[in-house]
Amino acid sequence: MESWTDTHVWGWAIDPARPHEPLSVELWDGETLILRTRADLWRPDVAPPGGAPGLLCGFNIAMPQHLLIEPRHILHLRIAGRGEDLANSPLVLDNPRPPLRWDDVAALLPKLEARAAAATSAAEMRDLVGPVMATLGAMLPRYTELAAQAGEDRTQATIDLAFSFSDRLGSILQDFCARYPRLAFPDAADPEVSVIIPVHGKFAYTYQCLASILKALPRTAFEVIVVDDASMDETLFLPSVISGAVLYLRSPRNGGFIASCNAGAAAARGRYLLFLNNDTEVRDGWLDALRDTFAEQPDAGLVGSKLIFPDGSVQEAGGIIWRLGDGWNYGRGSQPDDPRISYMRDVDYVSGASIMVPRPVFEALGGFDTHYSPAYYEDTDLAFRIRQRGLRVLYQPLSELVHHEGITSGTDVKGTGVKRYQLVNGRKFFDRWRDALSQHRLNGDEPELAKERGITRRILFIDETTPTPQEDAGSVAAVAHMRAMQALGAKITFVPADNMAHLGALTQALQRIGIECLHYPWYWSLEEVIRKRGAEFDTVFLHRFVNAFKYAGMIRSAMPKARIIYSVADLHHLRLEREASITGSPAIAKEAAVLKAREVTALAMADQVIVHSTHEAAYLAGAVPEHQLNVIPWTVKARPGAASFADRQGITFLGGYRHTPNVDAVTFFVDQVMPHLRTLLPGIVFRIAGSHMPDSFHRLAAPDVHLEGFVPELGEYLGRQRLMVAPLRYGAGVKGKVLESLAHGLPCVATTMAAEGMGLTHAEDIALADEPRAIAEAIAWLYQDEAAWQRLRHQGLMFVERFCGEAVIQAKFRTLFDRLS
Repeated sequence: MESWTDTHVWGWAIDPARPHEPLSVELWDGETLILRTRADLWRPDVAPPGGAPGLLCGFNIAMPQHLLIEPRHILHLRIAGRGEDLANSPLVLDNPRPPLRWDDVAALLPKLEARAAAATSAAEMRDLVGPVMATLGAMLPRYTELAAQAGEDRTQATIDLAFSFSDRLGSILQDFCARYPRLAFPDAADPEVSVIIPVHGKFAYTYQCLASILKALPRTAFEVIVVDDASMDETLFLPSVISGAVLYLRSPRNGGFIASCNAGAAAARGRYLLFLNNDTEVRDGWLDALRDTFAEQPDAGLVGSKLIFPDGSVQEAGGIIWRLGDGWNYGRGSQPDDPRISYMRDVDYVSGASIMVPRPVFEALGGFDTHYSPAYYEDTDLAFRIRQRGLRVLYQPLSELVHHEGITSGTDVKGTGVKRYQLVNGRKFFDRWRDALSQHRLNGDEPELAKERGITRRILFIDETTPTPQEDAGSVAAVAHMRAMQALGAKITFVPADNMAHLGALTQALQRIGIECLHYPWYWSLEEVIRKRGAEFDTVFLHRFVNAFKYAGMIRSAMPKARIIYSVADLHHLRLEREASITGSPAIAKEAAVLKAREVTALAMADQVIVHSTHEAAYLAGAVPEHQLNVIPWTVKARPGAASFADRQGITFLGGYRHTPNVDAVTFFVDQVMPHLRTLLPGIVFRIAGSHMPDSFHRLAAPDVHLEGFVPELGEYLGRQRLMVAPLRYGAGVKGKVLESLAHGLPCVATTMAAEGMGLTHAEDIALADEPRAIAEAIAWLYQDEAAWQRLRHQGLMFVERFCGEAVIQAKFRTLFDRLS
């Protein structure tokens, strides 16, 4: 350390043995770790031993102003993990303006001044001030509430009150409110989530935590409950600088973390309880990601966040509990975007610094168990009790926050502070759960397996690029198949073989539901993935022909023990043969013949083959043995729109237009079907929806032909239409547009090609027609006959449940897994 002021500390630090590797430097206030940062600023004046000057070894630390709560601080600068002070450390920091003096607070009650003046010991003053603080803490929130109801400003009303008793105290409060501007939270008449923040002192951290929630404002309706565990600092005046859906509760005496959390839960109105440490700073999406997990995982009982150190490294990404009850913060010290810690997964526990639990579950369990009072292991015990009830304990990495570890309770487990209960309660926890823990590994034994101990199969899933389920049916099928295999206990590791980039929200959509995504810069290619991690996978899932043809041989060679599943998606050569017959193109016919030979080769490399329709299964009967052939569509959930027949208008087509059969279908419909339809139903509007619309469609636009383009909210869009049309003239496989139509309760008029292989019945589940006039007549019939429309709507929804319901698809994969075994 070279120099310091009351606002900054600067200097440099190197390890002579490794001078070119920047060190981490820690700032301690006594025995409390304040922050950790890297000494990686360029210092042209510092030379390594025997070398030329110039190293990345400098640091410049902005002094945390929240330290200035005592008249004097003894600050230490240390190399992280070594416990030795740097040169010129420790340093003594005198604070010329401590923000609060207890005798100023005592001046609120003049009758106590004489007793305060006569006090001869700190203990005597503590007995005197304690009741005053408790009384003030109980009265101030009510005072600020009544002032606000009367139209007064909360902050100014508190300052005026202080000045009425003591100019000194008024000045302190005025300065306090200037340093901590008002935090105005949105009102919440019916909060979905109650954020419970237990606090004991450290007001600056509490304020910083609350400010971060406002900065990263959730879309979910929420309230905040601050439970003040008899703080003796500025926390007392928190009600004067907050407004909106924030409840301040103060305990008259220090009862500990567990008591505070349970008190906050008892006052909560939300359907979900989110327990949050006050020494945290939340990031965008933190709360919503936790809440969304419960919506996506109905069997979730507890969900926790990714915790980040102030220096940007990971503090915890879910926890492991070893056989003797000792815990492990998995991912500690790694980078936040490391693929190993960036996907949702089941864990032994998640740190109570940020966890969400349904209020009925928490109440049924009696809250945090006071067996562990005042603190430590209560969050781990809660996780084990929730899992004992058959619910899942999940880590959700899309919920991120910075955690200033050790601020509240310190870091010394052998001292006299609250932290010592970590050892005491660790023994209590082990005694309670020793039978469950007997199946766990010993400390440090294969943490990569211990971090997800419930996995029964490890599958490497390969596709060309990250799925875009809003754009193409193949992506919908890929995600649905991954989820079905997850439900059977498989861990899915996804690799986008032809585009290893992290694609933002698309990649996160997989990580959010528990799929590990390997991507650049952690991995540069599929070959690198197989070289580094191939041995851990017992199964490889090749989605689509192009991946099976390119990679099946390499996988057979490099991963001889892995079994290969090949999901055909659709038979490309069959689609091309049909296109050639429609267009009369010799070039397409030749391409189909070449592709057929390659597809047969890919089929021969697989242990199990998946097709989506019975037609494809029959077509491949001679090429693939029956015990290797599986007819598995993808999971589609029935989700009918509420709009009535009368409230719907128009017809639509939906597709991705990089797929040529969809372009042909739209062109065919406008050119050959619409002339008949205009005669039968004058004024009917045809809407063309979907992604990557070609320029050629602009010539099709007309007053009754609308180019809608990409539709982000499919349910809302389909809920306004009266019919779906699927006039495909060639193609192969199950058509996603038909399934989506039926699943949304939208009757469909389709060609026999579009309905191929699904077992749909004309005039019962769907309306079928192939010739332009017949298609127009089917549309006119169903568009005007409400009884028929209602019948096909109902039968279509029933068909979806029979053909591709969740239980149906899982049963089919269970059979496939049995065959692999």
